[in-house]
Amino acid sequence: MVLACLDEMEGRCFVETLRRNIRDMDFTVLGVLVLLAVYSCVAILAATYGKTDVGLPKHIIYRQILFEMIGWIAMTAITLYDYRSLRKNYWWIIGGAGFLLLVVFVMPRRNGAHSWIPLGPFSFQPSEVAKLAMIIGMAVFMADIDESEVPDYSFRRVWPLLIMFIVPFVLTFKEPALGQALVLLAIFVTMYCVFAKRWHFVMLIFFTIALVAGIGVVAVMYPQESTKLIENVLIKHHLLHSYQAYRIITWLNPQEYPLSYGYNIRISQIAVGSGQVFGEGLFNGIETRGNWIPNQWTDYIFTAIAEEFGFVGSSLLVLLFLILCYRLIRIAGTSQDSFGTYIVTGIVALIAFQVFENIGADMYLSPSTGITLPFISYGGSSLVIDYMGVGLALSVALRRKKLRFN
Repeated sequence: MVLACLDEMEGRCFVETLRRNIRDMDFTVLGVLVLLAVYSCVAILAATYGKTDVGLPKHIIYRQILFEMIGWIAMTAITLYDYRSLRKNYWWIIGGAGFLLLVVFVMPRRNGAHSWIPLGPFSFQPSEVAKLAMIIGMAVFMADIDESEVPDYSFRRVWPLLIMFIVPFVLTFKEPALGQALVLLAIFVTMYCVFAKRWHFVMLIFFTIALVAGIGVVAVMYPQESTKLIENVLIKHHLLHSYQAYRIITWLNPQEYPLSYGYNIRISQIAVGSGQVFGEGLFNGIETRGNWIPNQWTDYIFTAIAEEFGFVGSSLLVLLFLILCYRLIRIAGTSQDSFGTYIVTGIVALIAFQVFENIGADMYLSPSTGITLPFISYGGSSLVIDYMGVGLALSVALRRKKLRFN
């Protein structure tokens, strides 16, 4: 009799949990991800159709479909996993990510950088894992402070947050992977703005952002003087690698080095503009079919979409990203604890900054830093990590309400 009652209770609990998961699942997010997956496969097919580049992976579209499947499986598993359990194991996650960031330096260079760990026919990028690890670690620390009896937001209490950011930032920057390091910076600033409970902290951050933006405007207004400053300071004193500095120079002054460092940004603008309203049609893009855009299936995937599907297709893609970020922000605002709020905030920063930087680089809004377009660009590490990040957000969404048994 007792066993029968226990079995019945377990059955009721399972059914109730299943109902709760279905009821609280954000199907809008899932629908957006399905559409982004379709966009990705079509865009990669368009960017690689009929090409035989040396650096083009074999069977690229089938590999991308495989990565999509792995990403969806990982996202589903993490969605069903209780994110609150991460608070007990977060040091293992941070330590593992830090170890991988060190291991990558003993690996052979690829495209001039120690950014990849080869795994047979595939390769793995530890800096992608570092993003998620930093989000989890910072979220745990911030939530612990919020939930303490007397929350202390002074610098002497929150300085470990700087360590969690600085260590992966420096290691990633030294690979060198400037774009990935900037993503880490964007995540840190966004999460800290939400965390800081004192207005002068937030004002200081916004003042810094405004100062950087002001410097950027002045630099664009005076490109020749800015070019000399970058060459005499950033390059001469080895603050940036020469190709990184020249990417900034060609953004400030597109007429500089039009056939070398400035080639990518110039040809990207041509491709985006040639799409006009409705695009030139699938497989009909002149720049795309002519193989004029290097690495178009990764960093410059948006140019294939803009050229072949035009303003309409590009706007729809941006709209999908806006819907995704909006739904994730809603999840962050309705989380039952601050830990969940901070996790989803970091995920939003991760996605939003990469979208702005990638599309902005193709449209002359920002310098090219080698950042992929989330859920669209070809790649296994970045795609799976993006799906895992959304899986964490959906895990928070499923646990916004507590189970009640009548």
